[in-house]
Amino acid sequence: MREQIIALHENGHGKKAIARMLGISRNTVKGILESSRAAPQSPDRSTAASPVGDWSDQTDWSAIQCELGKKYATIKAIHLEYAPAGISYLRFWRALQKRFPDCVEDKARIRFHYKPGERVEIDYCDGFNVVDPTTGSSRKTHLFCAVSSSSDYTYGEFCFTQRRDEFIAAQERMHAYFGGVFRYAVIDNLKSGVRSAHIYDPDLNPVYVDFANHMGFAVTPARPVTPRDKPAIETAVGVIQRQFFAVHRNRVFTSLRELNESFRGYLEEMNHSSMKDYGVSRAVRFEEEKAHLKPLPDHPFEISEFRKCKVHPDCHVQVDRNFYSVPYALIGQTLRVKVTPRLIQIFNGDHESIAVHSRKTGIGKFSTEETHYPLQKLAAARFDIQLLRRDAGRIGPHTSELIEGLVTGSHPLRYLRRCQGILRLAKTCTPQAIEHACHQATLFNRPRLAYITDCARRFDLYGNRPVSTKTPERDLSSVYLLPRKPIPKEESEWQ
Repeated sequence: MREQIIALHENGHGKKAIARMLGISRNTVKGILESSRAAPQSPDRSTAASPVGDWSDQTDWSAIQCELGKKYATIKAIHLEYAPAGISYLRFWRALQKRFPDCVEDKARIRFHYKPGERVEIDYCDGFNVVDPTTGSSRKTHLFCAVSSSSDYTYGEFCFTQRRDEFIAAQERMHAYFGGVFRYAVIDNLKSGVRSAHIYDPDLNPVYVDFANHMGFAVTPARPVTPRDKPAIETAVGVIQRQFFAVHRNRVFTSLRELNESFRGYLEEMNHSSMKDYGVSRAVRFEEEKAHLKPLPDHPFEISEFRKCKVHPDCHVQVDRNFYSVPYALIGQTLRVKVTPRLIQIFNGDHESIAVHSRKTGIGKFSTEETHYPLQKLAAARFDIQLLRRDAGRIGPHTSELIEGLVTGSHPLRYLRRCQGILRLAKTCTPQAIEHACHQATLFNRPRLAYITDCARRFDLYGNRPVSTKTPERDLSSVYLLPRKPIPKEESEWQ
């Protein structure tokens, strides 16, 4: 080919025409022509004398070998320190390779061929800054990217953080874009997916494991600092940076939505453009792969949170100031609790589920299963309920109605102690006061012990005494309805 290039150039053809005729790059033609012109003037390498004689034998190669094993040591730095004056870097490098040849076995790599629908590779890279048009402040973005290992079909979107919730939400949109679920997902060692990185046994984020189980794929983290474990995504990120990033490098994006809309158009163009190595587009290759993907789940994934809670002596654990029962044999133990927007699931260890409750809203709510109590305690409590109903009937109909409302339902033991406290007022208050307080509590839906106690005591203080002729009559209902309100100074004559 060298002779052809020289002959064509002597016949008057230019570098560009020669490159087009021979199917090679113009730089190759230029390099060969320049070397052919300089060849007569260059000295014979076999007879050229080294500027320092036999410098290779005079070099301390053992010291150089020790330096090569040190961190941050480069051949260029060693060349400057150990090579004699006049020895170029190329000569030094060739002599070094001759003295310490690289092991061919270490350079060898296995080229894996993945089955369709088997693997997807996921990674992040830095994105553009989004500028707020009103304040002028900018916010950094990250590019979430996913590539099929078999067809190179690519998905991506920009987001503000790499946190767990956004990481999982991006993967949900990724699977919807692909129209199915791959069997394996290869991720980098970010904290949202891998809690503790390890070359052999990485510790995965438990919430991300739940998401993987919900979707139906297995997580295989790449080895730390080993980009060749996910070559498809590394190549795709490089292509995106050289194309999309290069084209829009001077553009100012004012919102994340504007940035993602622009990238979505590029992504469609990229997936439908022909690949030089295969002659077809990524979209065409993915159509054959799509039939091998697992179907998407019927319901979206709910983000969960894992906590550790201790079992109280009343057989309940506390989550967000509400209480959920567990078997009495676990009193005093610390259990693992999975919290979702709708459910509270309690585990004894990592996998054994011992109780499931609907999540309560508000404060001080109880979710109790009677079977979690000991049988003898349950029998005694049920006997106490019968006694409560009998004592409430002796006081009056309003008290009986209130007590019946508290002990009736799927969990009658929930308000057992409150009912006992209400009926215990009979030792310090009159039956009429308790009846009035229970009537007010039922009327205004405030069946708390503190409210009923205040109403009963105020009734005994003011309700049965005649009104003084010096003071106009007053409506005392407001006094009964405001528990624990201090008595005004002008009412001192009522005492």
